[in-house]
Amino acid sequence: MGLLNMSYWRQISAQVDWRQALEKVQPKEMIGLIRLNTHTGRPLAGDSFISKLEKVLNRRLRPLPNDRPKKSEKE
Repeated sequence: MGLLNMSYWRQISAQVDWRQALEKVQPKEMIGLIRLNTHTGRPLAGDSFISKLEKVLNRRLRPLPNDRPKKSEKE
């Protein structure tokens, strides 16, 4: 089995009114998150789910920290 259980997906997606779901107005915060993650190509999901994806894919999905490493006292 891959990342998606397609038989389960087909079963639950048949029960959804997609027109209504896609026309539903989303909060501005959610729209901002969707745009940011679409632009960066990163998944929009909870921390636990992203951790599982990283483990399955053996690939980092979160961005690296932006700040420089701190200098040690010896330098």
